[in-house]
Amino acid sequence: MFKVKIYASITIIVTLGLLVLLHVYRNLDSVAGYLATLDSVSVPFSIAALEMEKNAEEYTNGVLRYVRDPQPKVKAEIARDEEDFTGRHAIYMQLATSDRARGLGREVRAQQERLVAAGVELMDERDRLDAIFGDTTALLEEIDTLIDAQHEGAAPDGRPDRNDRLLALTNIEAETAEIGFWLTMFKYRTADPERQYLVKKVGEQHNALARYRELISVDRDRQLHEGLRGRHLKVFANTRALIAGETRISADAQRFAQLAEQIDDIFDDQIQPMLTSNLSEPQDKADTAIEHVKATLRYLIPAYFLVALAVGIWLALATNRPLKRLADGTKAIRAGDLDHRIDIRGRDEFGRLAEQFNLMTERLQETTVSRDLLEANERELQQSVGDLRQEIADRKQAEREREALQAKLRRSETLATMGQLVAGVAHEVRNPLFGISSTLDAIEANAKLGQINPRFSGVLRREVNRLNKLMSALLEYGRTSPDDRAVESVAKGLVEALRSCRAAAEAVGVTLVNRVSEDALVMMNYDRLVQVHVNLIENALQHAPRGSEVIVTTRATVDEGGSRWIEYCVADSGPGLAAEDLPHLFDPFFTRRRGGTGLGLAIVRRIVDEHHGVVEPGDNPKGGTVMIVRLPAAVSKD
Repeated sequence: MFKVKIYASITIIVTLGLLVLLHVYRNLDSVAGYLATLDSVSVPFSIAALEMEKNAEEYTNGVLRYVRDPQPKVKAEIARDEEDFTGRHAIYMQLATSDRARGLGREVRAQQERLVAAGVELMDERDRLDAIFGDTTALLEEIDTLIDAQHEGAAPDGRPDRNDRLLALTNIEAETAEIGFWLTMFKYRTADPERQYLVKKVGEQHNALARYRELISVDRDRQLHEGLRGRHLKVFANTRALIAGETRISADAQRFAQLAEQIDDIFDDQIQPMLTSNLSEPQDKADTAIEHVKATLRYLIPAYFLVALAVGIWLALATNRPLKRLADGTKAIRAGDLDHRIDIRGRDEFGRLAEQFNLMTERLQETTVSRDLLEANERELQQSVGDLRQEIADRKQAEREREALQAKLRRSETLATMGQLVAGVAHEVRNPLFGISSTLDAIEANAKLGQINPRFSGVLRREVNRLNKLMSALLEYGRTSPDDRAVESVAKGLVEALRSCRAAAEAVGVTLVNRVSEDALVMMNYDRLVQVHVNLIENALQHAPRGSEVIVTTRATVDEGGSRWIEYCVADSGPGLAAEDLPHLFDPFFTRRRGGTGLGLAIVRRIVDEHHGVVEPGDNPKGGTVMIVRLPAAVSKD
C-alpha cells in the first residue's frame, strides 16, 4: 500500500512536470515556426529585393562610367548586372506573398526596363561619337600626310610666291595639329572652354585654307587644295556632330540618372519599409510567444513547486508517523519492556513491519533475549540508519556539484567557441577592409591629379567579393539544421558533386576519378550533404599537384553492434597533413591555404554531425591526404 502511495505521488509530480514541459514545447514550436518563416521566406525575399536595388545601382553606375570611358569590360559588367537583376527579380516575385509586394515588383521591373532602354541609347550614342572621333582623327592625319608629301624636297628657293605657299601649308599643318590637340581635350573634358577652342581652331584651319587658295597658281597646288578642303569639310561636319552629340549625351545622362533615382525612390520609400515589416512581423510573433511562455511559467513553476512540496510533506508525514511508532517500540524494548507492542494501523509495508516487530518481540520474550543484546541491536540499527542518511546526503551533494560543473564547462566551451569565432571574423575581415581603405586612398590621390586608374575598381570588387564569400561561409556555418530530410542515395550525391567540380579540376590540371562501387540509402538533407561532398573534393583539388588525381571511393561496413554504415573517401596526392594541424583541422578559421576562409571543413563537420555521421582525416598510403566520411545506412524505401 505504501508503495502505491509513493508511486501515486511520483506520478502526480511527473505528470504535472510533463504538462508544464508540453506547454513550453508547444509555444516553442510556434516560435520555431515563426523563425522558420523568417529564415525560409522573409530573409531570402529581403535579400532578393536588396540585391535588385544593388544591381540597379551598379547598372546605372556602369552605364555612366561607359559614357565617360567606353571600355568593353565595362559593357560586359553592365550586361551581367542586368542579368543579375533579372534573376533576383524572378526570386523576388516567386517569394512575394502579398498583392502589394507583387505590384511593387512589377513596377520596379517596368522602371528597370525603361532604365535599360535609356542606357542602351546612351551607350550607342557614345559608340557613335567614338566612331566619329576616330574618323576625324584619321582625316587630320590624312591632311598632315598630304602636306608632308608636298613639303618633301620643296625647300625655299628664294621665289616669294613659292615661299608664301610653303608658309601657308605650314600654317594649315599647325592648325591641323592644334585641332587634333583640342579634339582630344574635348573628348575627355566636354566643357565650354574646350568646345570653344575646338570650334575656333576649325575656323582658323578654314581661314588658313582660304589663304592658301589665294596663293596657288598651278594645277598640282589646286589638286592639293581640293584634297585638303574636302577633308577639312568632313572635319568641320564631324566637329559639329561631336559637339551636338556630347550635348545630347549630357541631357540623356541627366534623364537616365532621373530614371535611376525613381527606381531608388521606389526601393527607399516603399520596398524597404515593406521588407522591414516582413522581417519584424515573424520576430514580433516569436517574441510574443516567448513572453507568453515566460508569463505562464511564472505561475506554473510556483504551482509545480507547491504541489511537489505538498506531496513531499504528505509522504514525510506518512513515513514519519509509523517510523516514530517503530522508534518508540524500539526504545521500549531497549528499556527492557518486552511486553510493549506496536499498534498496527493499516496493511501497508509499515503495518507489516510493525507486525514483524511485534513477532520479533514475542520471540524475544520466548527466548528471554538479554537487554544488552537488544541495546546492541538498537545501536547497530541506528548506526545503519545514520550511515544510510549520510550516504544519501553525500550523493545528493555530489550530484549538485556535478551538475554545476557541467553547466560551468558548457559556458566555458560556448565562450571559447564565440571568442574563437569573433577573433577569426575580425582577422578575416580586417585584411579586405585594409585593401579597400588603401584603394580608396589611392583613388582620392589620383582624383586630385585628375586621373582615375581603372584597376582600382577591380581591387575594390575583389575585396568586396572576398568579404561576400566570408559572409556566405559564416551564414552557412551558422545555419540551423533543416528539418526536411528523406531517404536518398549517397552515390547519387557523390556523382552530382563530381560533375559540379569537373570544371574546377580542369582549371588546376587535376583528374577526378570516380570509383564509387558501393551504395547505400541514408536519411539526409540531400542539398546539405552534396555541399559536404563538394567541399571535400574542392579541398582536395586545392592541395593536389598539377597532373595528379583526386580519387573518390565508397564501401559498405558493419560495426560491432551490427549497425550498417556507408563510408566514402576523398584522396589526393598533395603534401599531406602536418601532425600539429590535426587537432585544429575542423576549427573555424583554421587554414594553411592563402586566401582560404577556414570555414570549409568546419561546415563539413557540422553537417556530418547533423546526419549522425563521422568525418576523419588520414594519410593516403600513396602520399597525400584522405578524408573519410561514415554515414549510418537507412532502411530501403521499398
